Amino acid sequence: MPLCRPVRPIKSDLLLFLAVLAALPATTYADFMQWSSSEIQLLYGSNFNEPFNPEGVNKFTITVTHAHGWAYGRNFFFMDTLFSTDGEPSQINLYGEAYSTFSLGKMLNKDLSFGIFKDFGVTGGVNLAENMDSSQSGFRAWLYGVTLDFNLPGFDYFNVDFLRQRITETEDIGTSWQITPVWKLPFQIAGTKWTFEGFADFIGKKANYASRQALAQPQLRLDVGDFFGNEDQLFLGIEYQYWHNKCGIKGLHDNVPQALLVWRF
Repeated sequence: MPLCRPVRPIKSDLLLFLAVLAALPATTYADFMQWSSSEIQLLYGSNFNEPFNPEGVNKFTITVTHAHGWAYGRNFFFMDTLFSTDGEPSQINLYGEAYSTFSLGKMLNKDLSFGIFKDFGVTGGVNLAENMDSSQSGFRAWLYGVTLDFNLPGFDYFNVDFLRQRITETEDIGTSWQITPVWKLPFQIAGTKWTFEGFADFIGKKANYASRQALAQPQLRLDVGDFFGNEDQLFLGIEYQYWHNKCGIKGLHDNVPQALLVWRF
């Protein structure tokens, strides 16, 4: 969930978060790494609605993502650097999430699949945000729960997280729930290669602090690298951001298409 509001300094937490992200792959590559995928995404969209800002904002975003599977599960993280191109002065925000999922099938060394279910897991994660232009900004969210991996025809993956969420800002705000489906569906049109992928967050109400939220960021990608014999490396496409009750503010919504360029390595 992108950065929402200024609240308190967390620069030390952000540095710790980045250190943990750097260490995640290093602990598993040597003996346990099974697969890995990293990306740099460039996005541009206009007319974002921001809290306490009546005018639409244009944003340029650089997103770095990494995911890998290892002997007992998988790890995933991403870091957004968001540049707001409107306003005086312009703002630079950082937002990141990191999750670890422990696969019950891998830990028990058993095939737990049946029907449409592929595997079951236990997941923990953290979300951190930082406004680089303010000493009073940021928040932390801690999440834990279970993950269901589905075996659906045509999908590379379709997973759903059922998580408990606790947010701390200037104080401990309390807990809520979050349900997050994540998917990737490859397909072809007239010999060209495409994917439809993304995620959606459905977040519960937090007492009188925040309304229920729905955030979806699906992407439609064309594999342009395949035209030059380098498939699965360079993509052009569009991302659509829909955010209902943005930042938990009732009545604040986003409906923003964004141009998308992706390099996978």
